[in-house]
Amino acid sequence: MAIKTRYREIQDGFVLQKDELYKKLWDLEPHLAANGTPITWNKAVDFSVFDDHGNKWIDMTSGIFVANAGHANPFIIEAIKKQLDANLLFSYTYPTDIRQKFLSKLLELSPPHFNKALLLNSGSEVMGAAYKLVKLWAKKQHRRYIITFRGSYHGQGLGNDFICGSPEKGDWSGVKDSDVIFLDFPYRANDRFDPKSLRLPSGDQIPADQIAGFFLETFQGWGAWFYPQQYIDSLYAFAKNSGALVCFDEMQAGFYRLGPLYGYMTYGDLQPDIICLGKGITSSLPLSAVLSRAEIIDDKEADLHGTHSGNPLCCAAGLANIEFLSDPNFIAERQRTMNIFQAGLEGLIRFPLVKMVNVRGMIAGLIFHDTDAATRVVMKCIGNGVLPVCTFKHSIKLAPPLTIDAHALYEAIDVVSEAIRSVAIEDETK
Repeated sequence: MAIKTRYREIQDGFVLQKDELYKKLWDLEPHLAANGTPITWNKAVDFSVFDDHGNKWIDMTSGIFVANAGHANPFIIEAIKKQLDANLLFSYTYPTDIRQKFLSKLLELSPPHFNKALLLNSGSEVMGAAYKLVKLWAKKQHRRYIITFRGSYHGQGLGNDFICGSPEKGDWSGVKDSDVIFLDFPYRANDRFDPKSLRLPSGDQIPADQIAGFFLETFQGWGAWFYPQQYIDSLYAFAKNSGALVCFDEMQAGFYRLGPLYGYMTYGDLQPDIICLGKGITSSLPLSAVLSRAEIIDDKEADLHGTHSGNPLCCAAGLANIEFLSDPNFIAERQRTMNIFQAGLEGLIRFPLVKMVNVRGMIAGLIFHDTDAATRVVMKCIGNGVLPVCTFKHSIKLAPPLTIDAHALYEAIDVVSEAIRSVAIEDETK
């Protein structure tokens, strides 16, 4: 049955299936590089995604938490066009005016304890750079151990694999960093950080003065799981008292996704030593950044530059993006839609299929009792004109562009609610 509203359009007879373009790319690319949800993106504007068959979805993914300022934001497009007309699309690491303007604005908006920024291209790159910086700092401070969390994700690359997921993540390489120690993520609201849990595989306690740093996702990505406040307070106090560094992976949380500029700020008055930024930094083109202090980031052994780091076109997009998102009027306007989003998603806990709702700002993870139910809800949403993030786990993630209007948000939440209700009815009649 066809659907046509102001915000959604689904053609009669629509079936989510792998079309000819999907199959051609399947033959050309590694299969694990393919998106598991076979929707061809023909156009994306603001909070709408269009395919090439006349279908239109309310985008509740921001691409993958990138388009905070909306897809094809006209302010960003104008900045990119201006840079194109300047005939400067690439500059290696030579000085450019646009890179200086972007870095100056980024650091001006950021807390003052950050005084330097490294620009690269992807989240994986900056997380790898942060790992290197912590290792080099540790060597100079005569420290060894990095603490991270099971179930986390910090990008692709050998250094990234050492600090994300599990101690076995990097086993493919035949190389191991035995100085990386994994903690269980605190999924329960009453979980508390216990320094006595900082133990080597041998069971020996790790001396506090041997801990180099902690790597934390601002929230654990697959289900938007936030640290309990008492946990993060205790961990941060322990790190500061012991002299260890604290690094937040802000890929999904940064650039007002949770309300403030950086998501870690929602935990209170923290001053992390390093934060890693990407995704929403441009709302469009590839760019990422490490923010830190000069004594950490200026290590002569680090060798941090890259061929395309600080690309002029990407910096132009980044500058326009953060200026747009930081406009006081827009900040006030989106507080209303964030309130609608939070209240609407929290209400979904009324469904027995939903085990937990994790929501803060404009990111939500719906935790189901099983993967099958979560995936079926996603497919029903897509069939009805709303595009969520399908994790292929027992969770669904929702994170629309921050430009979404209230009416579209109400409509999208209604579609998600009806999809959950429909799956529940199907299960009852089996």
